[in-house]
Amino acid sequence: MSPEARDAAEPRVVLSAAQIDEIVARLAAAMSARYVDGAVLIGVLRGSVPFLADLVRAMTVPVSVDFMAITPYTPNSGRVRLLKDLDLDIAGRDAVIVEDIVDTGLSTAFLRSELQRRRPRSVAVCTLLDRRVRRVVPVDIDFAGAEVADTYVIGFGLDHEGRYRNLRLIAAADVEVLAADPDAYVEVLYGSNRRSEQGAS
Repeated sequence: MSPEARDAAEPRVVLSAAQIDEIVARLAAAMSARYVDGAVLIGVLRGSVPFLADLVRAMTVPVSVDFMAITPYTPNSGRVRLLKDLDLDIAGRDAVIVEDIVDTGLSTAFLRSELQRRRPRSVAVCTLLDRRVRRVVPVDIDFAGAEVADTYVIGFGLDHEGRYRNLRLIAAADVEVLAADPDAYVEVLYGSNRRSEQGAS
């Protein structure tokens, strides 16, 4: 790869750790204000886990936490299947689906419909990232963090072949570079992450 192509393929920070913290604080405050009696936060495995953990710590009302897992929607399958169901009964309770990113809306619409069948008091959607440019079905986002363009993003729960989930930032990456080498961005992203933490200490 030429130096010019390599530079073009370098990951670009979309949200820094500080910006993520600001989003979490804003969304946690909004949910705490709406659900004064508490709510059930339902994380969609696995990408939502870092975001959900930060939200729970930032909220100022009682919350319960549960998880669901689904198969990703693909044009080949044409549908979404439930892999892990809730352990909690949400009947009569306020439920919030917590997503790392809402993209086509197909998975979110499936989850919302599935939960509404369980007779909750309400079902809302909270997402860190909203990529509405790729929306296929309309879906209401009650609590949205940041809108992102039609780019491939990694970090803070979003992975590529299991890598990059634990980054404290969101980066736009070149999917062709990652397809050729899933570890292509490990050195630059984790190295810069360590350097920023050392500089702040």
